[in-house]
Amino acid sequence: MQQNSFKNQQNFVNPAFAGIYDGITAFMPQITFYGVIATYLITALLNVFFVPVPMYISIPAAGAIAFTRFAIVFMDFLNPTGRRSPWPAMIATVLTMVAVIELGFSIQEMGWMGNKFWSVFLFGSSIIFGGYLLEINFVSKGAEAFGLGQAYQRSAGAVNSPTPTIQEQETGNVKAPAPRSRVPQSLVNMGHNGNAVLNNKD
Repeated sequence: MQQNSFKNQQNFVNPAFAGIYDGITAFMPQITFYGVIATYLITALLNVFFVPVPMYISIPAAGAIAFTRFAIVFMDFLNPTGRRSPWPAMIATVLTMVAVIELGFSIQEMGWMGNKFWSVFLFGSSIIFGGYLLEINFVSKGAEAFGLGQAYQRSAGAVNSPTPTIQEQETGNVKAPAPRSRVPQSLVNMGHNGNAVLNNKD
């Protein structure tokens, strides 16, 4: 029912496009997910091939890095609070930069210079950065579909009310934000001797 209503909202003039885009929207999440996994594997293979350490060290190390990155990026979906954390995207960015820098040094260690170096380095970097952009966008859209809200935000010295969790929205048991403590404006005027002087105007 939801797919049919979505299809009707698109107002396709040619019904052939309705079938094509219906198939794209149905299978694109799976295709993108396995594409992200493939970029993890290719990045790990690049590290294994170029890093100047023995295979029995580089293979498990590259696999550990790939799994760690995957687990961190998708960690928000295991968050019981229903809110997103800014750390997974930041950590994925750092690991991506480290992979690109490591690739450049490893290619130089193999003695590839000039055009050969830049050809291999740019090719490998495009795969690494492409996988990074793919996973970040996929996780962002997945969080929207999963109903995850943003983390706490601070603006103008005040804390915004947190987004209710999925369980709170379903049960209707939404907690009211805690009242902020108000400090009287006439509480303290600091003197030259460092002692607090109370203002008696209030």
